[in-house]
Amino acid sequence: MTLIRDIEAIKALRNEFLNDFVINSDLTNILTEASGNNFLNSIRIHKYLTSTALIGKVKTARFLESIELTEKTTIKQLSEANINKIAVFVSEL
Repeated sequence: MTLIRDIEAIKALRNEFLNDFVINSDLTNILTEASGNNFLNSIRIHKYLTSTALIGKVKTARFLESIELTEKTTIKQLSEANINKIAVFVSEL
């Protein structure tokens, strides 16, 4: 039964990460740390930014396309430059 508990703990961690998104957070630091966490780095950046409905899905998708990313891009696929551009995008909202 430890596998089931481990899976539930990972699900809870991922849900907490998604639900904790706020526009005025230190997004650069959060995404950099999440990219090194094997439980969080497979989350799609589009889902992370839009899951709390603080940012619109279409606006986010258009922004991601403008920096040559897609809705399917995961946190682990982000470069440092991408992370900085996303942080600037969110801070300007």
